[in-house]
Amino acid sequence: MSSVEFRRGSLEINNMKRVYSTDNIAKAWNIRNVLEQYDIQAVVRNQQLYSIAGEVPITECMPEVWVKPLYFARAEQIIAEIENNPVTDGPDWQCRECGETNALNFALCWKCEASDDKFSLD
Repeated sequence: MSSVEFRRGSLEINNMKRVYSTDNIAKAWNIRNVLEQYDIQAVVRNQQLYSIAGEVPITECMPEVWVKPLYFARAEQIIAEIENNPVTDGPDWQCRECGETNALNFALCWKCEASDDKFSLD
């Protein structure tokens, strides 16, 4: 199957740009999930390439997040805001939608997936 034919949902992989790369698959998925909360469709690539690291340069095996070019600048802005303002400690927060208590490091309510708006960039 050529990369032109490969699709994930309705996203065509060839028409996307890499916006984020990390050595931690959990970070890649977190960034993808945050971007999708801002209505930016994103794809995590290279998530299963750890097994060939060493045979292939490690930088080629790192998990990456890809977005459509139209959303690239906005995605970079969101990622920069997350990385430059890490949430380290403080009180838990209560969801405005369902009332559930969530840990400070959760950007979304674990129960109803509503945002806590701590990363509001608008």
